[in-house]
Amino acid sequence: MTNTTQYTILKIAVACLSSCFFMASCENDVDAVKSLGARVSGIDVGKDVAIYVSNDGKLGAKLTAPLMNRYLVDSSKMIEFPKSIHVDFYKDSTQIESQLSAKYAKYKEAENIVFLKDDVIIFNILGDTLWCKEMYWDQNTAKFYTNQDVVVKQHNPLAKIYGKGLEANQNLTDIRIFKPQSNSYAIVQDSSNLNP
Repeated sequence: MTNTTQYTILKIAVACLSSCFFMASCENDVDAVKSLGARVSGIDVGKDVAIYVSNDGKLGAKLTAPLMNRYLVDSSKMIEFPKSIHVDFYKDSTQIESQLSAKYAKYKEAENIVFLKDDVIIFNILGDTLWCKEMYWDQNTAKFYTNQDVVVKQHNPLAKIYGKGLEANQNLTDIRIFKPQSNSYAIVQDSSNLNP
């Protein structure tokens, strides 16, 4: 045998032994793999997401969130924003008309309704602002509604109104409080006192 042939056989033997060693070291516990798949199946996770919503080819809204979980449960899809959500509503694809923020949101695609909770704040470019603990956003009607306590600050006249239950359009130009608190409508002289 020549040195070249011996060298080739030695290379093949080393490669085979390495492969056997590698295959033996890559053994997996089948149950652990199955449980891992069960924990994440049906969930799509997105980080630092930006979602654009268009109406008739025009930008209607831009939604941003640090974390998005999309679940597929019984053929219905649900999207959750567990670490906050921010939405810019556009008037004509270039000008922001109003903005929304909340610490948590859940969206059921079949219903086209978003549930918002924890420090829900909505304000428009005029300076009207709405605060509440939880609210729904109906994308079909472009309206917000809640049966919870609300605080509304209006820009003209500069006033703060407390109440329970509300329906408002997306740009807050049409706000209806179902049960305003008696004597809650007050003209405010100092604008620094307008937080809820």
